[in-house]
Formats: sequence, C-alpha cells, structure tokens
Amino acid sequence: MGTGSIADNIIMPIQDTHLLYLLMVMSVLLLPSAIITQIASAQTNDGIFLTYQSHTYGFKIQYPSNWEKLEFAQGIEEEHRNIVVNFLSPAGEGTSNTFREYLIIEVGNSTSHDESLTQYVTTQIHLRQALPNFNLVESTLTSVSGGNPAHKIVYTYSNPIVGITKVMDILTIKSDKLYFLSYNADAVKYSRYLPIIQKVIDSFQIIK
Repeated sequence: MGTGSIADNIIMPIQDTHLLYLLMVMSVLLLPSAIITQIASAQTNDGIFLTYQSHTYGFKIQYPSNWEKLEFAQGIEEEHRNIVVNFLSPAGEGTSNTFREYLIIEVGNSTSHDESLTQYVTTQIHLRQALPNFNLVESTLTSVSGGNPAHKIVYTYSNPIVGITKVMDILTIKSDKLYFLSYNADAVKYSRYLPIIQKVIDSFQIIK
C-alpha cells in the first residue's frame, strides 16, 4: 500500500523516490502498461483461493480467485527490489473505480550480511517519512512462512489520487533474500479487506 531502476533514470532528491514509485503504481492500477506480462482474472467466487508460485524468486502464496493477478517483467524494480506480482481487489466494488486495493510482492537481495532486519526496517520508515502527511501507526515484530522472523509496518499518508491511504508492509529476510509484501488501501476500506489480506499473507511460503 522510489523505484530503483526507474528512479535512477530521473534526477530528483532521494526523499522523493518513494512517492514517485507510489504514483507509478497508481498508473499501473488505472491504465494498461507494457511492463505487465500477464493479467489473469477469474469470475467472482468468494471463498476460493488459488496458488501463485514463483520458482524464480522462491516463494508461493494463495490469493482469492476473484482478485486479479498481475505479473511483472524481470528488471522492474523499486528500491533495488524486483517487483514480482500484484493482486488487485475485484473491479467495480464501491462507488469509485479510480483505485483498487492491492497486495504487491517484491523480492530483492539483502544488501549486507551485517544489516539486520531491524536496520532495514528503520531505513524503510525513514524513506516513507517523505510521503505527504506520513503517520506511522504501527511498527512491530511478526513472523511469516513457518515462523520466519518478520517486521510489520502500518502507516497512512495523503495520496494525490486516492486521498488518505493506509498501508501495511511486511518485510522478512531469509538466505540473503529480502521478501517485501505491501497491502495498500483506501483508509476507509482498509479494515474491510484486512481479513482477506491476512489470510493471503499467512499462506506465504518461502520455498528455497
């Protein structure tokens, strides 16, 4: 809820790069894009989950069958993490189609053997403080994928397209790989989708 390779091609202060990335994700959600390699959508079928698995990045996860799955071409990055897949809430819900809640998954290399998960989270929070009206709601330890240590960050900010947006980021490191799961929602709808998102996150497994 800055890009590496994209932001690197734009001359701008580092504190603005995360906002740039968020705006570009909004454009992906609103318009077709050449960077999307696959769009898979299913008929509304509440309660049924499908499995997505990436052998390239070594994880699998379950997602609702009525959510859209968008896979990204290799090389699309944000903060040196590969953007792998995005799961979009069903289209046409609510009174506005300008934004759809989503869970995006990114995978990157751990930048340093000496950098702990806590240090990485501190850096991520610092970057997000550049977002308009940023407010940190929660920063707590958690776990994913069979007890692997993880960290959860929940925050809100003012999005120029959506308004007040609420985000939950889950970060974990295993075998020199950083796994980043980010739930982004209109703050009004955040709680509505949270039980589904939590079930999706609970199904996340690192497979190599």
